[in-house]
Amino acid sequence: MTDISRSEDVLIFYGLTPKVTKIKPVLKALNNFFEQKKEIDPSERFNVIMFLENAPNYLEGFTLNSEHILKVLKQNKKKMVRANIGGGIFVAITFIIDVFKKIGGKCFRLIILTDEGSGKVAEEHVRVLEQLIEQVRDMPFYIDVIHISSKENKEDRELTKLANRCGGNTNMIPNVGFLMDALDSLVTKRDDLLEAELKNSEIIIPREHQPFFQNLADEPILLEREETCSVCFKKDNKDLVMCPSCETIAHKSCWSQWARTSNIGMSNVFRCHICYNLLTIDQNYVQMVQRGELASEEEIKIEVLDLQKYLEELETDEGPKIIKVEDQFLPITSDYEGF
Repeated sequence: MTDISRSEDVLIFYGLTPKVTKIKPVLKALNNFFEQKKEIDPSERFNVIMFLENAPNYLEGFTLNSEHILKVLKQNKKKMVRANIGGGIFVAITFIIDVFKKIGGKCFRLIILTDEGSGKVAEEHVRVLEQLIEQVRDMPFYIDVIHISSKENKEDRELTKLANRCGGNTNMIPNVGFLMDALDSLVTKRDDLLEAELKNSEIIIPREHQPFFQNLADEPILLEREETCSVCFKKDNKDLVMCPSCETIAHKSCWSQWARTSNIGMSNVFRCHICYNLLTIDQNYVQMVQRGELASEEEIKIEVLDLQKYLEELETDEGPKIIKVEDQFLPITSDYEGF
């Protein structure tokens, strides 16, 4: 059984064109969406990607306070430029990968807002994004697209295919006046998807995707001194290891037992019980401990963390800072700054 719950981190990709779609009704629709999400689950968090000065910008972390998202959009509305959709998606996924490594009990959704002026995904970038999405959809990760336009073109269909690869779709709306309804339809859609994913109460990472998650996890640091195990609370120097993220110490065998109920769909990739960071222990060792072929402490005394309390402790009054990163998918066309 894995540590996944129905709590969701939502990343809004503001791919709307400044001179095509006015921002005021968008902010109103987003505020309504955020309020509905928080009413359903107060542990739901939010972030935003937007293009400023021809580069993707986003908040350094997801936030429980959606007011930070609206404030950032309002403050930067005059600096926004035409978004490179392919580059924005790549940045979004790589950012979410980093968050997934550090936070458990989450699924992730990318909502892409586009219009007739939005830059299209270059054909040579589609395959790169397809491969990346194929690896991360098991987090689970979903993409939904809301496209404000009266007609669909070839590029829009390619974007829809990307969304389809991880359980999402494209909602075509004729104008921004329909945006609130389109976002309303996404408030509970994720619950239906998760119900299908969790019908057997267990997530299994496909074998072909396991190397990605194996490489993402950290190996605990081996200790050669006497310490107290944070799992069984016995003090000795037998096979002790330490989480490289929070320096929590445990017996290797105790964490192997803990991995039985905290893994992410691979028996040897699991969450640290103190900081949620992804850890990995040799698979053969873990399986031998769990089968009773290697000695381990009989009593495991781990108290499950309160996710909501943990997320609240990560918040600051001023909110996350804006981060500017390089666009890895530089646009091919010369009309990138046309809006």
